[in-house]
Amino acid sequence: MKGFATLDYVAVLIYLLAIAAFGSSFYRRNSTAREYFLGSRSISWLPAGISIIAADLSAISVMGAPAWSFKNNMQLFWVSAGYPLVAPLVILVFVPFYSRLNLYTAYEYLERRFGLGVRLLVSALFQMLRSWHVAVAVYGPALVIHMVTGLPVWACVMMMGTFTTFYTTLGGIKAVIWTDVIQFVTVTSGILLILFTALRQIPGGLAETWNTAQAAGKLDMINTALDPTQLTTIWSCIAGGAILSLAPLTTDQAILQRLFTTKSVKDCRQSVILQSLLIMPITLLLYGVGVVLFVFYRIHPERLQGLQSNNGILPLFAVTELAPGLSGLVIAAIFAASMAVMSAGINSLTTATTVDFYQRVFRPNESPEHYARAGRMGTVVWGLLVTVLALAAERAGDLATAYTRVSSVLSGPMLGIFLLGTMTRRATGRGVITGAAAGGAAVITVITLCNWSFFYLGIIGTATTVIAGYCASLFTPPPTARHIEGLVYGSTSP
Repeated sequence: MKGFATLDYVAVLIYLLAIAAFGSSFYRRNSTAREYFLGSRSISWLPAGISIIAADLSAISVMGAPAWSFKNNMQLFWVSAGYPLVAPLVILVFVPFYSRLNLYTAYEYLERRFGLGVRLLVSALFQMLRSWHVAVAVYGPALVIHMVTGLPVWACVMMMGTFTTFYTTLGGIKAVIWTDVIQFVTVTSGILLILFTALRQIPGGLAETWNTAQAAGKLDMINTALDPTQLTTIWSCIAGGAILSLAPLTTDQAILQRLFTTKSVKDCRQSVILQSLLIMPITLLLYGVGVVLFVFYRIHPERLQGLQSNNGILPLFAVTELAPGLSGLVIAAIFAASMAVMSAGINSLTTATTVDFYQRVFRPNESPEHYARAGRMGTVVWGLLVTVLALAAERAGDLATAYTRVSSVLSGPMLGIFLLGTMTRRATGRGVITGAAAGGAAVITVITLCNWSFFYLGIIGTATTVIAGYCASLFTPPPTARHIEGLVYGSTSP
């Protein structure tokens, strides 16, 4: 059985060096905050849209989706249907706000609508969630790559952390977006390479693959059960997927910052449309690869030797079945997926820290160049923090479950706050904080008392926050018409 060859190590190293060199080429010594954080609002819709996908397409997804269909079936595919379902709402309601208000962070809107306290609270919640997400996105793939290639976990984490922090610090958001484009192409190419290589080695090709997979139930895509404890019913996947899609596009600075960089409202809308059009085919490709690998290893079960976890099925095939050099490129693609998430994460974390806290609370009257320098320093700090967090993540136990549970508790209430702000005139700052607390409590109650699919948690958290927040707002003085002018859907622009 072929292992990870010297040529593969060279391929990974060359890729990392090339990405770091390309990203750092966007360095400008006297950048302003607008240039460093928003790319001077000069990015067109195509790279912005691809960057949005790359920012959310971690190596956990790249390896996890094939691992799921390899072991189970393709029912989870329907989660991706949430993106095109919510795209019209994002385009009609949120894009006009974010484009017209010239925001650096989404949480600036919350201050204008509800006050400084709500802004700082939600920004802090975002920073907690995104830093943990980046740590998971870096550590999880590093662990699997270690199992398959023998590369130490700490070495994988340090390589991703060092190279990503380097080019993100120097190049700012432009480096993040354009390296994301390269990372996306690299990941897609690696997946297609594995798909076609596996199909060529299956006697009978695509027809035999289809028949074998269908007989084994791997092509089962629709589960119409009404049992809320089942994870992959079509109802839970689509409804939960809609919330999981809407929340990042409306509350997550790592995603929204790409929209803020676009040069026009039209480009902003086209970026959202591009993402909603591409996400389902990409997801189908990932689950499809897992099905093809199931058929391949059913024919060649002896080649599964050394597989310690289903999550390693994709890198195992790359290392053992591809030619030296090509194996390294696929492993580099997995690195690329994690690096894209990390660059998006530390850049957005820095923006939120600098704009929402450092500039707004501590140093409000400095020059644009000063905030750009502060942003570079913040990027280094956040890069170090998430790298250390990833290195220490092994002690946290089941990372994927831990992150999902924290995210499920907080994402619904955060989305509920934004919906109350943009869709209702009566909501107030005290009301939405009360509603968010109720939403979080409702989710924790369901987790404690029920064994429901986690896809329902976001729905419960969002709905409870909206209903409780609106009702609580009725017991507080209403905002004046002048205060909410241009800040609620349907109201006059300021």
